[in-house]
Amino acid sequence: IGRSADENIDVNKILKHFDGGGHKYAASTQIAGFSYEDIKSILIFLLEKEPFNLKNLIKDDLPKIKFDTKFKDLENLVKTYKYMIVLDKNEKYAGVLTSQTVKLGLKHGLTEEKAITFAEDWYVINYSDLNILKLKKLMDINSEIFPVIKDGKYIGVIYKKDIIKQLLKDIPEENLTHYHLKTYNFKQKLEKFFPKILIEKFKEIGELSQKLGYRSFIIGGVVRDIILNRPNLDVDIIVEGDAPTLIKEYVKDKNYTFYIYNEFMTGQVIIENGLKLDFSTARKEEYQSPGAYPRVEKATLFEDLYRRDFTINTLAIEITSSNYGVLIDYFNAIKDIKEKRIRILHSLSFVEDPIRILRALRFAGRFNFKLEKNTEKLLTYSVEKGLLLVAPRGRINLELSLAFEEEKAIEILKLYDKYKVLNKIFTQTHIDSKKEILLQKLTDNLVLLQHIKPYNYSKTTNFLYVLLSHLPTELIYENLKLYHFGKEAKLCDKFVQDFNEILKLEDIFQIYKILKKINLEYLPAILTLVDEDRYKKIIKIFEVEKKPLIKGEDLIELGLEPSKLFKNILEDVLEKQLKEVFKNKDDIIKYIKSKYLERIM
Repeated sequence: IGRSADENIDVNKILKHFDGGGHKYAASTQIAGFSYEDIKSILIFLLEKEPFNLKNLIKDDLPKIKFDTKFKDLENLVKTYKYMIVLDKNEKYAGVLTSQTVKLGLKHGLTEEKAITFAEDWYVINYSDLNILKLKKLMDINSEIFPVIKDGKYIGVIYKKDIIKQLLKDIPEENLTHYHLKTYNFKQKLEKFFPKILIEKFKEIGELSQKLGYRSFIIGGVVRDIILNRPNLDVDIIVEGDAPTLIKEYVKDKNYTFYIYNEFMTGQVIIENGLKLDFSTARKEEYQSPGAYPRVEKATLFEDLYRRDFTINTLAIEITSSNYGVLIDYFNAIKDIKEKRIRILHSLSFVEDPIRILRALRFAGRFNFKLEKNTEKLLTYSVEKGLLLVAPRGRINLELSLAFEEEKAIEILKLYDKYKVLNKIFTQTHIDSKKEILLQKLTDNLVLLQHIKPYNYSKTTNFLYVLLSHLPTELIYENLKLYHFGKEAKLCDKFVQDFNEILKLEDIFQIYKILKKINLEYLPAILTLVDEDRYKKIIKIFEVEKKPLIKGEDLIELGLEPSKLFKNILEDVLEKQLKEVFKNKDDIIKYIKSKYLERIM
């Protein structure tokens, strides 16, 4: 509630900025989502500053282009303008196209692509909603411009630097474009998350960095996982300086194993307890063609983070002594993590590196995140254009293997299918309800077999065989060979042969004899694909094998010596146990004595 006893202070005018109303001396409004201090600072600003019209912040100085304008027709425009406003067929606002996107697109040969394909759905302001609270909220959004819409029509933009000039005092002009950088004190969280030994190493590296005139940061997935509270000791350290030099200085007088790769400006140090620290020089990348490996050169932390795949992987915690424990967020990554969102950093991210299509869906499945709207649109476009077909197949192999090893592998595969990625990679392959049941059964069997038939089963091998099990053998082989799954391709014929052999058999002991010769690499897949009757028989075989009623020691106690007969007796007895001829050890002993010992005597 606002009241005024001064005719020079119009509370109605002031509270209109908050969508309130009343008259000059008394007015009211309701405000949600702001702290007391926020509201207080805005009111002081409104009272102290000479009144201004928020509409004056709107500028109509950006070019407007039609939705079907081709990239090749924008070559001259992008030399002058950083942003272009895309209009749909009804000349209504459809998004923002950046000059960077067009330049990169032309570089990658996308001359015929239309503006609408890569237009980004930026945060827009409705003209009727324009008020001081709205401007205050825009300060937290990672964008330099905000399109203003009136009845769906574009009327101009508001620049963030102009908002800052209006709302904040004494901000140097050169700092205005960097206002979106957010920093947080993460020292306590850092020291709570990592073991003491790593904290000690971080501080040592930070002190050395300071001495060398470098800056060092923990970056990427491990920082994301600190926020998500997910265990992770895979530490990547970025150095603004030279990582190989830092490593050489750090390991002096230390009995650490270390590796330096000067050509890549990277290295690794193995410290106590087998813990590893991966170092790399801050660098930027340039892709010569879609899916190609990038060319790299030294850069700043910002440039290094900007080349990364998704905002959630762009966080950095500085460990340099002078700034130890400060978390740096250039791209609103914390907001995306909290809102469970996968977002690319720029529109041509998937074009530059199509493997990011698979990574986006892997992270979405792992964390139960959603694809941000623009990211989803561009991922769909990239899949439809077949960009995965030009990606290095070895990298597809690696990314698929990582997906199969994930705890939520099935969710990831379902996302592959939803976005039509799976069928682009593997011929005639989809995740229908039947396939999903099989994959879940496989997941359960991998756990079960560790208890009844322990072995280092490969999830990749078995997921591939179950995933492709609907295909003819020759197509399974071709798919595996295409993506360099050499071991699986080599075993393919034997897998199919053993599986078909088991399907022909009804007798549990005959199935046992096949299982004795089978390659355990693909046992989980076979167990998953057989019918219920054979499944139960196989489980029973392994349970009996693990706990037989009679062992070799028992035969020795009966006076028998290890021999061919010894082996025959054990197999005979095992068959009887499998077929439940005998239910206890005493009956089996009697059987052995009557059939074998009396004959020997």
